[in-house]
Order: sequence, then C-alpha cells, then structure tokens
Amino acid sequence: MRRILHNLQDLRRQVSKFWSKSLILRTGFLSIRFLMLSFVSKSFCESLLRLIAWYFLCWNFWKKRIHFRCIMVCMQSLVFSWAPERIDTWLVKQFPYSRSFFHHIIERKGIFLNGKPAKKSVKLKVGDQIEIDNLERYLSPVILEEAPSIEIPIVRETADYLIINKPKWVLSHPNSIWEVSKPSVVGFLYHHYKELPSIGNFIRAGLLHRLDKDTDGLMIIAKTEVWLQHFKTLFKAKSESEILEQKDEVPLKKRYRAICEITPQGKAFLDEIEGKLPFIISEEVRAKVPNTLPKLGITQIEKIEKKPDGRIQLFLQIFTGRTHQIRFHLSNHGLPIVGDYLYGKESQEAMQLTAYQLEFEDLGGERVRVAV
Repeated sequence: MRRILHNLQDLRRQVSKFWSKSLILRTGFLSIRFLMLSFVSKSFCESLLRLIAWYFLCWNFWKKRIHFRCIMVCMQSLVFSWAPERIDTWLVKQFPYSRSFFHHIIERKGIFLNGKPAKKSVKLKVGDQIEIDNLERYLSPVILEEAPSIEIPIVRETADYLIINKPKWVLSHPNSIWEVSKPSVVGFLYHHYKELPSIGNFIRAGLLHRLDKDTDGLMIIAKTEVWLQHFKTLFKAKSESEILEQKDEVPLKKRYRAICEITPQGKAFLDEIEGKLPFIISEEVRAKVPNTLPKLGITQIEKIEKKPDGRIQLFLQIFTGRTHQIRFHLSNHGLPIVGDYLYGKESQEAMQLTAYQLEFEDLGGERVRVAV
C-alpha cells in the first residue's frame, strides 16, 4: 500500500504543473487517495489510476488542444512506466524507422518540441507537442542533395556500366541516413548520374559491391537494369558456390594488393607457405564490427614481393566478400596491413590496401579486365 501511495504521489507531482490551479482536480486527487487507503486490491487501485490518467488527458486535450500522438505518449508514460520517455525512443515506436534516422532529422532541426527544435536526448512530458517537418523528404533521393559533390576518377565507362577508382576516406555508401553529408560514392553518383537502377533503396543506387572507407580502388556501377541484373547474377553465383573450384569458375574476379608489416608470427607464416603459392586462407572472419557474426572467408595469396624497407607487398584474390576479410586474415597470420589501426597498430600512414584489378564477363561472353 505504501508503494501505491508513493506512485500516486509521483503521479500527482507530474501533473501538478497543469492542474495545480484546479480545485476540482485537487479534490479528485484527495478522493482517489482516500479510496486507495480504503481498498486492499492492487488491481482495483491500478484500474483507478488508469481512469485518472484518461480523465486528465481527455480534459487537457479539450482544454489545450494537444496533438493526439502527444496524448498517447503521455498516456504511456503515466500509466505504464511512471517515467518520462526520450523523444527518439518514442518516435521509433510510432514509425517504422530507426533511431539513427530520427537523430539525422533532429540534427537538421527537422523535429520541433513545443515550437522549438528538439534535442535527441530530451524527455517528453505530459502536454508536449511534437511536429515533424516534411518526413517524406528524408525518405527519398532528395536527401542526397546534402551529399557533397566530389570528383572520383573514372577508369572505364560504357553505356551499360561504370568503373571508378574510389579514393581513400570516401564511403562507398552512407551506413545510415545521418551519414549522407559525408563524401561518398553514392553522393558522387547522385550529382553526376541521376538515373541509375536501384538495389533495395535509393541509398545504394547502381552499387553492386563496396569497399571500406580506408580502402581505395576499383568499383563497378551498373548504369542499366539489364546490366544490374547481369552483375547481380555473377556476384550471387560467386557467393552461393560452396566449393572453391566452383567459385573460381565464376567469371568475376576481384584482386587486391596490400603492403604489410612482418611480425615474428608473420615471418613463421611466410616460411611455411614459401614455394606453395597460390596459397588459400580459408578461415572464419571475426570482424571488429558491432552485430557482425563470424563467417567463413576465403582469401588467396597469389604473389609476394619484398620491399626495400623490410615490409612485403601481397597480391591477393578474394572468393568471398566478408566484412574486413583481408584485413582480418592477414592480421591473424602476423601480417597486419600498414596503416590498419583496427587489426594492426596505429600509424600516421593511410591503410595500404588497394582493389587494383577487376575481371568479369560481359553479356556477350567476352572477358573484361581493368587494372590500376
């Protein structure tokens, strides 16, 4: 009973700002408190509290014309949680979009709380009014207007596809809607190639694969729906083949070069594979990325070159496309890539990993090979 009285006092404090001047409502509070002292049944007390909340909310809606959705969040706060709720948490419950999506809008002052731009950490109170400025704008390609217009070298262009040389520090695509304002391949395509077929949504229009932000090199972009489906078929065949020989037969090959440090473990590994090239690394990739499960990755070392500074340069081909696959595999064998702060050691140098060659079969059955 003491706990119920404590909750009732909390409720009274929360709504006192709105109804402290109303003698009738204050009398109602005292009456309900008296009733709670008179009954032992917990369910009866909870029912009374729900009735109080509904009465206050309906009265306030009539008196102050509060937005209906704001009434709903107030109702949840009063009846179920007894505590205020963050605005971003509540928005996620009302719309089928992520919290980061609403953070993006809040940062651009597109959500107002009681007539003022909202902050993502603010907690809602009874009577708060929420306004969202043109939600549809953030769900269409128009949002890419915020992406900076950058220049990316074009290695080959036909009427059907485009091959670019992505620079380091440029995203392949925004990982969330609030990264749209960062330099990306998607932003480049939006400003220079307006009509591209889409994979899933506009945020990845034309893209068939991706490179890490710190990795530079070649990427394919489909310019027509026919070639989009052709490339998708090649990538799917490469991904779904379970036997290495089958993967190797798919007419799609991606090759990389990496400059690596040599640790004592790495020296032992190099001694082990000497004279055995090409050498296959077939191991689980445990990427240091949140919510990424370990998956089998297959990387082939095709060639090794020694550098004058004591480092080595590896020429590689990948048969699977796991997140951070090459970076993890090489680091796991004592050969961390120079500049790889995640799987190696911190360095002032940029990460020395480049996607230097693409090879695929066009619709006419002819092999196309592009290298940088």
